[in-house]
Amino acid sequence: MESIRHNPSVFVSSTCYDLKQVREDLKEFFEENYGFQTILSEFDSFPVDPCKGTFENCIENVDKTADIFVLIVGNRYGYVMENGKSITNLEYLHAKAKGIPIYVFVNKQLYDNMKIWRSNKSANFSGVVDNTKIFEFVSGIYDESEQWIYTFDSVRDIKMALKNQLRLIFCDGLTLQKVVGDSYNRIINKDIPSNAVRVFVEKPYAWEYKFLACVLKGEFDKLQSQRWDFKYSIYPSHIAYMEPPELLDDISQKFEEMIGLTNILSTLLNSALQDAIGDPGIPSDLDMMIYVSRQIATIYKRMIEWGLYFKSIHTDEAFEKLLQLLYELPSFVMKQIDEFIEEIYEEITAIPDIKDDIERNIHLTCTLNNANIEQINEEMQHLSNVFNHVCCT
Repeated sequence: MESIRHNPSVFVSSTCYDLKQVREDLKEFFEENYGFQTILSEFDSFPVDPCKGTFENCIENVDKTADIFVLIVGNRYGYVMENGKSITNLEYLHAKAKGIPIYVFVNKQLYDNMKIWRSNKSANFSGVVDNTKIFEFVSGIYDESEQWIYTFDSVRDIKMALKNQLRLIFCDGLTLQKVVGDSYNRIINKDIPSNAVRVFVEKPYAWEYKFLACVLKGEFDKLQSQRWDFKYSIYPSHIAYMEPPELLDDISQKFEEMIGLTNILSTLLNSALQDAIGDPGIPSDLDMMIYVSRQIATIYKRMIEWGLYFKSIHTDEAFEKLLQLLYELPSFVMKQIDEFIEEIYEEITAIPDIKDDIERNIHLTCTLNNANIEQINEEMQHLSNVFNHVCCT
């Protein structure tokens, strides 16, 4: 988790003219009290790429510079782009996609009129807003992401809320620093998913199980591009034409390798994974959880490569059926693993963070079934009889 230290950057998003004083006050609030860099488009300190327009510069600063995003919604929607959204709206969407802390403040008069607008959207609100799309914007923020919304009458309300939230961020940072500084808790530096870090730091009820579920799913989320390669038969290169006898020998060796990979997976899933989880009252081995998760993902990736290998072979037409069966073999195993990981992730992460009295039975075992092995053996025997007979004659 190494990072370059820098002053935190706060992007303040709003329409400029109606909220000019609010924006100036927030610039002073962040810079004088906390030493943060404020990103406001009307000031000379706003980073500008002269080769890009106003909109592109605003979005780029959200994407590349902002650490915190503060959205202030007054009574003006602002300039509307060709896609029907305001620049402020698009800035918010980019901040949301980036995953940084977002704090939304909505003018209290506007917020109070939201209920009226929801029940009668054709009413005249010209005395409240310049464009009723601002109601859609605020409504979408809450309905789509359930983003917490603060209301304000004055900039003092905004400052008070931000002061409280920054205090919490500071406390979280101290907690994280304590964890990182503890040599025993080096786990956090092992490139694990952010949700696994949260579980490790906060330690909710059943946190060790939740940690395992997050790490395991995180490793498999990294393999999505390889899954697409397999699905669409995207292999890196063509292999030279192989004669039938040579190919039969090669298939026999590779087939044994596939059986071996399946056995290794079974051991990891049904033995090593269980060993990583401590018995009641005994701490789990987090290092081993990470190790097992990554080993399972590595074997899964090798299965994809194994299947694509048989897609890339060019040989006698008589082998087409067998090569297709060999290509499909890993998909049966992969499907079972995908379902197993998704199932335990959903079951475990659904457990409340506070202990309740509900008893849950979660099975952390997976029986792998090689569905078409019998067909492969029959086809291999058939081809072996055919081509051995040809060679003998």
